[in-house]
Amino acid sequence: MAKTVAERKAEQRKRQKELGVTKIELLVDNQELEMIKRNCVLRMPGREPYGIVEYLQMLIRKDDAEYKKQVEKLSKRKCKRCGDILPVQQCCMSGDSECWVTSGYKELKLVI
Repeated sequence: MAKTVAERKAEQRKRQKELGVTKIELLVDNQELEMIKRNCVLRMPGREPYGIVEYLQMLIRKDDAEYKKQVEKLSKRKCKRCGDILPVQQCCMSGDSECWVTSGYKELKLVI
């Protein structure tokens, strides 16, 4: 007997869960959607454009790689106040102008 749509969908969700796939709902305004669609095409000139999901997944991976490079570079330095290797996540000296936690986040934050 053939499976119902609901049964097939339940099996699909089960497979995705086993693979560690998480569904995320993303709200974007019209301008952001147009940027995404445009860049999906512009990033593949003369070829089949990226799908929106594929494009966003690659941006996530690209940002992760960039973050790792930034942290590797930072790890060669130490906080001027406590002497811990950067990046420092928490410090009892936070707030002190010499403490990296006070303003060092600016080296890692996303910049448009």
